[in-house]
Amino acid sequence: MCSKERYILWRFFTITRCIVLLLGTLLAIAHGLTSVADWVDISFFLVLVVGIGIPHGAVDHLIEQRSAEKRGQAFSVIRFLIGYLLMMLGYATLWYFFPALSFGIFLLLSAWHFGESDLQPAPSHPFWRLSQILLGALILFFILMRAPALTAEVIGSITLQHPATLGLWQWLSEHASLTFGLLILMILASGIAAQIKAPVKFRAGQWLYWLLLLSVIYFLPVLPAFALYFGGWHALNTFGQMADFLGKDHSVWSLWKAAFPFTLAAAIGSLVLGAIWFISFSESDPIPVLFIFIAVITLPHLLVMHRMFALR
Repeated sequence: MCSKERYILWRFFTITRCIVLLLGTLLAIAHGLTSVADWVDISFFLVLVVGIGIPHGAVDHLIEQRSAEKRGQAFSVIRFLIGYLLMMLGYATLWYFFPALSFGIFLLLSAWHFGESDLQPAPSHPFWRLSQILLGALILFFILMRAPALTAEVIGSITLQHPATLGLWQWLSEHASLTFGLLILMILASGIAAQIKAPVKFRAGQWLYWLLLLSVIYFLPVLPAFALYFGGWHALNTFGQMADFLGKDHSVWSLWKAAFPFTLAAAIGSLVLGAIWFISFSESDPIPVLFIFIAVITLPHLLVMHRMFALR
């Protein structure tokens, strides 16, 4: 991608980030001043997740095709989709039989994925790998601690009240300051070691935005807090990385267009499943099923992204 195209990409994401940060700040101020209706938080969540979050995972086939080209391998969309679905099915089966183990795997993979995509560019060095997973763990813990009691309820629902998992979360929430402190110290130590062993130049402005975003997230409930990070930081970053990886033939807009059919299908499918659930299972808690669904569709996506980062 030439310098002009990079500048256009940078300007687009800068403007988008500023808009998202402004909306998040206004919502945080509203929560601080008055009681905000649930539909406002849900609308904020849907705009960011459906508008940015889901589309960033809906072009995995393009990323995998480009990765195969760089490795000099043949690519088949059918074979890719079959493998994608089989991986989802296998992980869903694991959730059915071992929910607590699957939950732990999901947290570990999510921390790895968030840290890997957020801390880019970074060489494939052990210290950088450690820094990435620690950064992802810090972000996850920071968001989940917005409402530790609610998080405990969700964890209990999806792990079938697994005693060890609930006990660990209770200890972490009771010792949140210690946990945050240890994570920050380990990130600093591993980051300094990584920078010494394999130095990388990062943009200071990008991380200033990251700090501002976390400052706003601190004052938000869990749902909009996750949406702000996921849509306003993680997905936007990944979109830029994907556009850069795919080259000049793929702008951000072309990626959004390519993602639109899959995003629309996901949105319609979610509405249909929601309607079925409301009609047939309205007395049951939908959170465990929703959480497991998110975890299942995340697994193949983060593996596609990992292969992309390895080739950048």
